[in-house]
Amino acid sequence: MNQPIELRKSRDFGQIISDSFTFFRENLKPLFRSLLIICGLFILIGTVTSVAQYMSTISLYSGNLNINSNDTYQVSSYTYSYFGAILFNMLVTLLLEAFIHLVTLSYLAVYLQKNNQQPTFEEVWGYFRFYFFRVLGSSILLFLLIVVGFCLCIIPGIYLAIVFYLVIPIMVMENTSFSYAFNKSFQLIKENWWFVFGVIFVMSLIVGVANSIASVPLAVIPMVARFVSQKSYTLPLIIFFSLLKNLLMLSYALPTIAIAMCYFKLSEEKEGIGLIGRIENFGKTTDEGPNLPSEEY
Repeated sequence: MNQPIELRKSRDFGQIISDSFTFFRENLKPLFRSLLIICGLFILIGTVTSVAQYMSTISLYSGNLNINSNDTYQVSSYTYSYFGAILFNMLVTLLLEAFIHLVTLSYLAVYLQKNNQQPTFEEVWGYFRFYFFRVLGSSILLFLLIVVGFCLCIIPGIYLAIVFYLVIPIMVMENTSFSYAFNKSFQLIKENWWFVFGVIFVMSLIVGVANSIASVPLAVIPMVARFVSQKSYTLPLIIFFSLLKNLLMLSYALPTIAIAMCYFKLSEEKEGIGLIGRIENFGKTTDEGPNLPSEEY
């Protein structure tokens, strides 16, 4: 049996990447069960909106725009449906990413509280419900601050985006307020901005390549359908790859795990919570093993 991954631990860059994959692999079944149950509705909605978007794209490629006597394009119903489908699909995608992020953090928080034991769905769901509205409001505020940063200048926006990646993990792992997590994120990332940026960049690149398995065919199908007369297979292909695309989005749990690992590394180096806990528990053993509920410690 593999040794459970210790979350509160200082790691270098390579260890964070490798341990994120190890944790993901060893907790794949219970984590994906929670993700599928909680995020399943958005996966279905995302599939429907994605199909609508690409079918609208095919309609536009087929020449459904009208031209008036002055040779200027009129905005047709196809154009409205096309841009409407894009906007709605973007909204659903953002919500799905947010749900995946919070479910994964909830899983990690329960895993940590249970002393490195795999959580049940009921435990993850309880954490998810508890933090949902708090995280939702905080995420909207962080998004607005990032937008302001990009409006002032692109560089401040990028800097703030990396710093703010730590705010939600701090809120969930420490069960604290937004203001506390906001201030602590700046304290933790001081002199470590490039480290966190590198982890996020590498993990996002890996997940992006994996998701291209579905996104690339979806981009090609509308262009091919413009020149191929037989379209009986077009809709089934779009449905298949749209569903695959939304299912592959569950892999965004990987960057979330890596970000949490960054938080644990920085927190451990500055506060040593995990080390203090190991020192306090040194020599304390029980016949029952490590699976005792918290009230029996």
